[in-house]
Amino acid sequence: MEAAAASELVFIPSPGMGHLLATVEMAKQLIGRDHRLSITVLIMKIPFDKSKVSSSTQSLLLTAAGDRLKFVYLPQDEAALAELRSEKPGSFMSEFVNMNKQHVRDHVTKMISTGSSRVVGFVVDVFCTPMMDTAAEFGIPTYVFFTSSCAFLGLMFHLDTLSRGQDVTEFKDSDPELEVPVFVNPVPVKVLPSVVLDKEGGSTYFLSLAKKLKETEGIMVNTFEELESYAVKRLAEDDEIPQIYPVGPVTS
Repeated sequence: MEAAAASELVFIPSPGMGHLLATVEMAKQLIGRDHRLSITVLIMKIPFDKSKVSSSTQSLLLTAAGDRLKFVYLPQDEAALAELRSEKPGSFMSEFVNMNKQHVRDHVTKMISTGSSRVVGFVVDVFCTPMMDTAAEFGIPTYVFFTSSCAFLGLMFHLDTLSRGQDVTEFKDSDPELEVPVFVNPVPVKVLPSVVLDKEGGSTYFLSLAKKLKETEGIMVNTFEELESYAVKRLAEDDEIPQIYPVGPVTS
């Protein structure tokens, strides 16, 4: 009888060092728990002058690579990336991820066609949730590795809920305290991340990420229950969001 193909996950991290390295550490932990699992990390090349960052990151990735943990650098369209550099942050990241969808599609098609492994899931960064559409084309479920905290994740979900009845950027011109279900105490609006209140598209992009997060099969959060017991409990009680898995602390 022919042996069953090994199970393989496709990780798609954001190319920023803080996201990429934490994702790699998460991948190492997963393959360390089950010898039947392998992981391929698809890396999108960030279009900025990053010589020092790039060399140090590549060195760390080479150290981490192994038989069951592979890294693939996706092709880079320099002309298209040059056009993106003038985009606003939200528009840039959205377009950057979308332009890499075909590269991901091509590589996963190749992985499946070889038959050497069975691709069982995508694990994407919060900024890469548009890749869920690509996973769906293959009938593959998508999970998220969320590199921030449960409290911040809960804030994203709450602002998405508020946005259904009002324009959250209007908070910028007021000075209220905001009641957030995952926060023990109210918080002044002025301490929220500036992108949340950005009327030039940043807020729209931020809220679009929250909406996509709700479509995933589950979210692995870089935290642990003893650190954020209140936030973890409140998220677990919310039937409108996917299963939350505290998997931290994962440090790079």
